[in-house]
Amino acid sequence: MPISVLDLATGERSHRAHDTLTLDVPGDFPRAGGIFTVADGFRGSYTAMAGKQVIRHVTPRPLSWRIEGEMCLVARSSSGLRRLRQYRLCSIEPIVAAPPPSLAPAE
Repeated sequence: MPISVLDLATGERSHRAHDTLTLDVPGDFPRAGGIFTVADGFRGSYTAMAGKQVIRHVTPRPLSWRIEGEMCLVARSSSGLRRLRQYRLCSIEPIVAAPPPSLAPAE
């Protein structure tokens, strides 16, 4: 089942696969327009709010482990074969159930 996310930089809503990779948001990560890049699946880098380049070890986790309303970094692509992956700051959107079929008799 796809999970709805909101890109906080662009305001764009999208539905992503449950196994899309995510990361926790570092405290010094810029909230507006920041890009977090991960090389080889575990070496993350970004430019902190103070302008300093930061490199750190990361552990990606699936989107399905996140909760509604949580802010996290979401991979731009769900392909597990990429050596270099970019992440964007997103919020997990509420799941909206489809309305039940009308019970009114057909005319």
